[in-house]
Amino acid sequence: MSECETKRENTQSEKTVQRRKNILSSLKPYLFILPAMVILVSLIIYPLVFSLSKSLTDFMLGMPGQRFIGLKNYWLAITNQSFQQSLVFSLIFSIGATTLELVLGFITALILQRQFFGKQAVTVLLILPMMVTPVVVGIIWLLMFQPDFSVINGLLSFVGIEGPIWLQNKWTARFAVIVADVWQWTPFFTLVLLGAMLNLSSEVVESAKVDGATNLQILRYIKIPLIMPLITVAVLIRLIDTFRVFDKIFVMTNGGPGNTTEVLSLHIYRTGLPFMNLSYAAAMSYLFLILLILITTFLIRRLQRV
Repeated sequence: MSECETKRENTQSEKTVQRRKNILSSLKPYLFILPAMVILVSLIIYPLVFSLSKSLTDFMLGMPGQRFIGLKNYWLAITNQSFQQSLVFSLIFSIGATTLELVLGFITALILQRQFFGKQAVTVLLILPMMVTPVVVGIIWLLMFQPDFSVINGLLSFVGIEGPIWLQNKWTARFAVIVADVWQWTPFFTLVLLGAMLNLSSEVVESAKVDGATNLQILRYIKIPLIMPLITVAVLIRLIDTFRVFDKIFVMTNGGPGNTTEVLSLHIYRTGLPFMNLSYAAAMSYLFLILLILITTFLIRRLQRV
C-alpha cells in the first residue's frame, strides 16, 4: 500500500472518529433529560392519551369488551343534571372561597404591615392552618359544625341563639365547606400580599404623602395598582386549587345533603369508581380540564393587560 493511500485511510478514520464524537456530543443534552422524559411520558402523557381514548368508548371496569361511541359520553355529561349541579356548586365554591380569602387576606396583610406587640406570634398562628392537611381540616370543621357538642353552636347558645344542624341543610352545609377552605387558605393571600406591600418603594409612598394623599388614597391609587399583577397570579393559583378540592368536602359532607355540596371532582370520583363507569368519568374529567383551561386563559390575558 502506497504512502498516499495510507494517509488517505488515516484521514478518513480520523474524520469517522470525529463525526462519532460530534454525534455523541450533540446527543449528550438529550441523554441528560432522557430520565425526565421517560417519567413525563409514563406518568403524564400516557395516562392522558389512555383516558382520552377510553372517554370515546363505552368502557366499564370489570365488563368485557368496549366499542367506540364518539362524543356520546361528553354529550351525556353536558346534559346530565347531576353534572350541571356539581359544576354550579364548584363555581359557587371556587368564586366564594377565593373572594373571601382575598378580602380577608388583604385586611390581615394591612394589619400585619403595622408594628404591634406580639406581631411575630400572631403571624405564626395565622400561617399554621396552611400546614394542616386537607383531610385533617375536614375533620376539624366537621367537629366544629356538629350540632350537639360543637364550639360554634356552644358560642351561639351563649347569646341565646339555637344553632342549626349545619351539615344537614343545603345552604348552611355550603357555607360550612366554604368556611373550612377560607380558614385554611386565607394565610396564603396574607403572605403574598404582605410580602408585596412590604417590597413597594417607600419613595413613591412618601411622595404621595408629601402631596397630601391620605392613607386610603395611597392604598387605592398606588399600592393596589402596583401589586395587582401579583394579586391576579395569586387568584389564578387559588381558583385552580379550589376547583380541584376533594378531601375537605368528602370528609365533611360527602357531597350531601343530597348532592348540594358535591363538587366536580367528587362527582367524577363517584361516577368512576363506585359505579365503575370509567369512560363516562374520563369524559367528565376532560370537560373539567377544558373549563380550567378557559378560566386560566382568561386570567392570564387579564394579567397581561395589567
